[in-house]
Amino acid sequence: MCIFATMNDKGQTQRYTFYRLGPEFISWFYPLDTSPLDKEILDPEGQIGLDYYEDIPGAIEHLRPFDSKWFMKEGNEEALNILREDLVFLSTVFSMNGAYSLLAHLVGSVEEMLFQYKLGAVGESPECMVGYGQLMCLKGHVSDGWQWIEKGAEKGCELGMIIAGISFQYGTLSEINYEKAAYFYRRAIKEFHSFYAFINYGTMFVEANCCHSALYTFGHAMKHRQEIVQLLKDKGAINLLDNLDACKSLLNYPYEERVKHIIIQQHEPELDSAFCQNNQSPRPVGAYGQKPTPWLPEDNRLVPLDVEERTNYLALLKPKELILKIDEQYRIFVEYDDGTPIAEVKMPALPKALYLVFLNHPEGFPLKHLIDYREELLSWYRKLSNRKKIDKSIDDLTDPTNNSANEKISRIGKAFRDAVEDYNHSIDDFIPTGSKGEVFAIRINREIIKFD
Repeated sequence: MCIFATMNDKGQTQRYTFYRLGPEFISWFYPLDTSPLDKEILDPEGQIGLDYYEDIPGAIEHLRPFDSKWFMKEGNEEALNILREDLVFLSTVFSMNGAYSLLAHLVGSVEEMLFQYKLGAVGESPECMVGYGQLMCLKGHVSDGWQWIEKGAEKGCELGMIIAGISFQYGTLSEINYEKAAYFYRRAIKEFHSFYAFINYGTMFVEANCCHSALYTFGHAMKHRQEIVQLLKDKGAINLLDNLDACKSLLNYPYEERVKHIIIQQHEPELDSAFCQNNQSPRPVGAYGQKPTPWLPEDNRLVPLDVEERTNYLALLKPKELILKIDEQYRIFVEYDDGTPIAEVKMPALPKALYLVFLNHPEGFPLKHLIDYREELLSWYRKLSNRKKIDKSIDDLTDPTNNSANEKISRIGKAFRDAVEDYNHSIDDFIPTGSKGEVFAIRINREIIKFD
């Protein structure tokens, strides 16, 4: 059912709020590469194995999923020391540089964390690249930090992809670039089924008024909600889960009405200056300088219903164009490109014969050269006229010293102007135009002429 009444009981337009992650997400957590644990410690075939952990209560169950806070708790020093030794061995001897990301979570200071991430970043670990870049941004080295984050994202770090998408969407660590934001969100969705990427990519579809694609995207996000629902509560971001219902409600409105009912919940700029270029808080889009071009997703990225709605809407916005139609009786009509008739262009046989000759020669010709087209004029005039003695009229028309050609062109122009006088359209391209002694031609695009 389509809702056309857009006011609530108080006479206000009903609006629906969509929530998305902002730059503050950068500090939510730091990336981990747990493959060293999975391959060497937790895997029975690993060379290190679980032997040293089995006698320590709670150690094994806190390795999967990895819980650095448990290992850092007072009383768990033995398990912490064993794990650190194993990770150092894996990183230095086995060149598992992802182990540095685990070590970064088992140290007591930011400086030591930064050092461990740097070791892994230099060793080409995508997770360490992103973690190192995050910490550099927090320490004020935003330009260098961003380069590490983007590099780690390109090399396959899920968290890096989301941070890169957010940055390109808001213009914080980087410039605003909606295409690149969408690219990183799509990668995080395709490679990791990331809830956060689904959410922000979905809001991009909402802003682009591609609500069927947004609904599809939010729907996939909800399939992964149980994995992160507690974290969302802890971070005060549980309202991200409301996007699906808001999108369903929005789809009750006609396509052209939906943008009036959308509110995008922005981040709080004053909270995010630590993550922005030159330590400046993100500015509202368009507050300074030119507003970025809105994102226009390609058809192949959309649910077919969105393509259909957008195509139909753009067709309605497209101004109607005039076309020329000539039927089997050589009657000339002006109509709209959608087939809506306007009027027949009525003129005597001789001006019409001259007009048809001009139509047949798009390059045009000077009027003094009409004698070269005498046989063609004669042929048309015979088809259009019942007169028997026609040579004199054709002779006058093709005589360079006679004003007959100019008179006929004036008759042609008047016939067209009379046909469209009630319509606000220019018909200059439909009539022969030129200067004395120069080429006269009909400039109309021949592709908009319909011959029956």
